[in-house]
Amino acid sequence: MLPALLSALVLTGAPQTPPPASAPAAARQDPVQLEEVVVEARRLEEATRQFVEQIGSPPPGTRPGRWNGPICMSVTGMRADVAQFMIDRVAIAALDAGVDVEGPGCRPNVIILATSDGPGLANEMVERVGLGFRPAVSSTNLGRDALNHFRTADVPVRWWHVTVPVEPQSGQVAIAFRGQEAPTLTVRDASRLRSNVRYDIGWAIIIVDFSMTEGEPLGAVADYVAMATLTQLDPFADMRGLDTILNLFERGSDVTSLTSWDKDYLTALYSSRADRATEAQQINDMVTRMNQVRREEPETPADD
Repeated sequence: MLPALLSALVLTGAPQTPPPASAPAAARQDPVQLEEVVVEARRLEEATRQFVEQIGSPPPGTRPGRWNGPICMSVTGMRADVAQFMIDRVAIAALDAGVDVEGPGCRPNVIILATSDGPGLANEMVERVGLGFRPAVSSTNLGRDALNHFRTADVPVRWWHVTVPVEPQSGQVAIAFRGQEAPTLTVRDASRLRSNVRYDIGWAIIIVDFSMTEGEPLGAVADYVAMATLTQLDPFADMRGLDTILNLFERGSDVTSLTSWDKDYLTALYSSRADRATEAQQINDMVTRMNQVRREEPETPADD
């Protein structure tokens, strides 16, 4: 079923688009004993946890998914040189995170489409290949509200991930797609810390509306696409206040590439254990790993 759905998605065409001022001196007064004022910066762990929890959004009842096999990209609707630039940029981010990337001739599981009418193309795709977006009722996608957002939102980049629960040892799919019989799985050593399934991103669909990206560097747009490809994102999340490429299209943002927070997040996602029993356990693992990475990063020297 999977190859047929992806083949249909690939064939869905897209149109071509080419220092503060000093305070005045106060009148001389006798010294006054002030109460102690403690200014405490937010702890690294709190900032990291907020980033992890705000960025990611797995399907309800699941855990953060990731690519546990290589990705293969198909780019449609761009000039050949622009498409290759996009592929190369996403590939670099993937390899840095620990994701393998297949070369030419592979079977695509990442579909990147360029257009000048994002909602129009999104609606057309959903109508043509509905099961490619919701191949099962649960566990694989973010549901109807998210799909409606994918179809109608006025955004420069929209994305859709399909997640597949699999048995970690064999890679066998652990659910039945619509029209299929439920699979039989052998339960091994499940515990309160370990699950019998992991969640693999099966395929991702990214639509870039170039009529809304004018003025942004192509490299920045490609990095945005890379982030949307490599992790499950919450389409409704307010990312303002976070240091992330996902604020690229926010007014006043000066981000132009994947930030250190983005890269550390991806590193933590792809180095954390994928067989945790609960979403909270896996998030805790990601936060711990991300903090370790950030503590090892060189600090900016303080002024004397």
